[in-house]
Amino acid sequence: MKVVGIGGGHGLATTLRAARIYADSISGVVSVADDGGSSGRLTLELGMPPPGDIRNCLVALADGGPLAEMFQHRFTKGTLEGHPIGNLVIAALVEMRGDFAVAVAEAGRMIGAHGNVFPSTTELVKLSALVEGEVVDGQVAVAQSKEKITSVHLTPPDPQAHPGATQAILEADHVILGPGSLYTSVIATLLVPGIADAVQRSKGFRVFVCNAKVQPGETEGLDTEDHVEAILAHVGDRAIDAVIVQDPPLAGGLRRRAGKWPWADVTLIEADVADAAGTHVPDRLAKVLASL
Repeated sequence: MKVVGIGGGHGLATTLRAARIYADSISGVVSVADDGGSSGRLTLELGMPPPGDIRNCLVALADGGPLAEMFQHRFTKGTLEGHPIGNLVIAALVEMRGDFAVAVAEAGRMIGAHGNVFPSTTELVKLSALVEGEVVDGQVAVAQSKEKITSVHLTPPDPQAHPGATQAILEADHVILGPGSLYTSVIATLLVPGIADAVQRSKGFRVFVCNAKVQPGETEGLDTEDHVEAILAHVGDRAIDAVIVQDPPLAGGLRRRAGKWPWADVTLIEADVADAAGTHVPDRLAKVLASL
């Protein structure tokens, strides 16, 4: 069983942990649109893609231990304040090897990651959103938007997808989108044209793991169907075969729209896969995914 997860941040790391329970081969395809915190600083200062989401995914594929723990240690003072060691290791490897994807692969070997993590693209990209008729620039600014997001796009609009990422998607038995920030993680990854094309061409089973809770700012006021509609609008109609939705709904959680499920060719799977805080639990998620 070959599984590929697509997205960014802590959500994709959870999917990769779940995949480790039932899959034989695992890959992660990660957004490189983050412009905040340590990642944003390294992109600005060194001209490299942001490493933070990729670091989290590498650690999710490792068995723990001192090196993996060290990768997640974040400096708390001085000029390095806010930088996790793993981000700096990847930055050093980029300087040494001259290639971001090679640096990521080497960092994965260093901590014993069981699987591959690929950037969606190795080009520098900027995420922007159309909000109330105006353009909001930058992943952090988009995530903090107080008004409804109409659409998001990348600059440049056509970065080249990493070949390893597209190959992993095309070879996968399961293609799992999310969970994670709808626009700034999941859709941001799918905005790379080659990634979207590979998802549409995939002969694997394509599953969208919907967030269990609304994300303040970015998805405030949206329901489950709005999340699915946003992905299909940005990627195309042939992008999802099933949607996993938290059931029972959590307090303050994402809700289904009243009425019939609107997609006859998209299977709705309602299951208890998240804790009370809205965080997906790898064991529970793995059980549902393996059943597919």
